[in-house]
Amino acid sequence: MISYKYKLYNSKRNKHLSAMLREASFVWNHALALQKRYYSLYGKYVTKNAMQKHYAKRIKRTLLHSQTTQEILERLDTAYQRFFKKLAKRPPKFRKAKDFTSFVFKSSGGFTLNGNVVTINRIKKRFKFSCSRPYEGRVKRVAFKRSSLGEYYLIITTDTEPKTYGKSHNGASVGIDFGLKTYMVMSDGTTVENPQYLKADLNNVRRKSRNLSKSKKGSNNRERCRKDLCREWESITNKRNDFQWKLAHELCRRYDYIFIEDLSLLGMTRMWGRKMSDLAHAKFVTKLEYVARKYGVTVHKIDRFYPSSKTCECGYVNKNLSLKDREWVCLECGKVNDRDLNAAENILRRGISELWSGCQTESDSAIHACTQESHRL
Repeated sequence: MISYKYKLYNSKRNKHLSAMLREASFVWNHALALQKRYYSLYGKYVTKNAMQKHYAKRIKRTLLHSQTTQEILERLDTAYQRFFKKLAKRPPKFRKAKDFTSFVFKSSGGFTLNGNVVTINRIKKRFKFSCSRPYEGRVKRVAFKRSSLGEYYLIITTDTEPKTYGKSHNGASVGIDFGLKTYMVMSDGTTVENPQYLKADLNNVRRKSRNLSKSKKGSNNRERCRKDLCREWESITNKRNDFQWKLAHELCRRYDYIFIEDLSLLGMTRMWGRKMSDLAHAKFVTKLEYVARKYGVTVHKIDRFYPSSKTCECGYVNKNLSLKDREWVCLECGKVNDRDLNAAENILRRGISELWSGCQTESDSAIHACTQESHRL
């Protein structure tokens, strides 16, 4: 399936979308309150099907379609399941109406599409959107999303298969080491510099944040300052996304196998804070995996606990290596290792050994021997 995103034209009718979002927020908060109350009384969790049956019989809403209500309850159930599986640190929380940003129509119920006009059948209102490109295939679902600036977007998901691309290299492999001073270092010696979009615009962000904090709460001037700050953040995000999408396409055009580390990015963010948020390596990996499927490229992650920076080509592990050491000399073979380049080369060797030979051992020397054997084969 593929999704198309379009911007709705500003209109007085958009107030009806705001009313639907307020009702969607009520559904979320009411279901969450029921979950908390039921657990406090019986120590059990209400299943998704039981909650949907309860809403169908007891709760009658005037604006939302039944499928929209079911999708919100499914969203809440997914949030709880992530918490139960320890993928999320906390259970879902109550949300204000202004913080609830989207609602969804599944299949073909509740809406009608005609060119660049979408009609919500329940409220009998038509909304025009900028049809910048035609959508292809059968429409599976439609989502309305509100941005922090109060602008509305229409996201149409169809059953069309994503377009595939061709590669210029067959069999080319590369290991990638993500860094702080440089965005990434590759095993072939290529270095991608860190653009640091947040750092470049940090003064503007601070100035606009001060203007927002000084303005009177509830005033029109505060709302204007808030939108001004949101535009600045949106500009930074758009520039970063543009850089990452272009880089992902370039890598997938050049290489057939891409090996990266499965890093604990949340832990790194706690250590380096704003700089890691500016790099946004996790979002880049998500984009890379998505683009790789279009190109038919294999993206393989190696174990995060593998000491890629501390391991020499001969198999020696420098356990005393610190973050400030950018180069180090191997005590066994005497090779001078560049920290980032050596890590990228080790990631490539480890990835090849795992992907092709299937040799996964805890001994670094055994891994090195296995890699050499795979090269000879």
